Amino acid sequence: MKHLAIYILAATGMCLAADELPKVYEHDVTKWKEVPLPSRLSYEERSAFMQRANFSQVEWTVERQEKTVRAVLSSGNNETPETDRPSFSMEIPLGSDPSIVPTQVLKVNDGWLAGYNQGEFGAALWWYATDGKQRYKISDHQVNQFIVHKERIFAVEGLAHMGTDEGSLIEIRHNGNQWAAATFVDLPGCGQTITVLNDDRFCIATMGMLLTVSLDKKMEILIPQGAWMYFCLPHSIALDANSEIIYIGMRQFVVRYNLKANNHSYQFLIPSLDFLNKKAAPF
Repeated sequence: MKHLAIYILAATGMCLAADELPKVYEHDVTKWKEVPLPSRLSYEERSAFMQRANFSQVEWTVERQEKTVRAVLSSGNNETPETDRPSFSMEIPLGSDPSIVPTQVLKVNDGWLAGYNQGEFGAALWWYATDGKQRYKISDHQVNQFIVHKERIFAVEGLAHMGTDEGSLIEIRHNGNQWAAATFVDLPGCGQTITVLNDDRFCIATMGMLLTVSLDKKMEILIPQGAWMYFCLPHSIALDANSEIIYIGMRQFVVRYNLKANNHSYQFLIPSLDFLNKKAAPF
């Protein structure tokens, strides 16, 4: 590990463009290399590490596939794929933009839920009928990801921008007449991505934390201050087949956290040194 850390701190190559990244790499994150985080006592080294990660062109999305957690290069955007969207247009005006599409879409029994999120420029949660001919606005929540659990619909939402870091776990219910969204639990930061553990707790990654929330609204902070807060937003999360390890996909790295550790420790992972940004872009 010493040699790896020295290599990271001493290398001077420029940031790789996306088309210069290796085309072949290991997808199984259990086989990835750990990249040590410089000590807080080494301020310059730690700052340089964060800066390089911040300017990285690499984004990872993690997903559990059968018994393996796999990671793939991605755009970094946490969006519902086209295959899981309706055939009709869901474009609406929002803020100063005359036409945007939802980032998150979820099929429900009477139609579709659509989350529009333009960050600091505005957000909205809408319902559409199955054929798209009827629609209405539900709320102004900034939905980052829907999740269905115990036949209930939840979403993590919030904003992390320019000193603002706030959000919540909301529940979206049909009240007999229409859909409504309400805060289930206020979070200590913007809820970025969410999964469910085998004990029915939600596991949520925020701008700088990893935490759990139970269905009786009890919260536990697993990682109180993740170093990733300085360089990226988590945009995917996956639990391993043994329900012991959490993996978080983000810029430059995948974070690994052992649920049995009980010491708030975590590791940055990467498939090979070829994917490291060796030098931050010049200002």
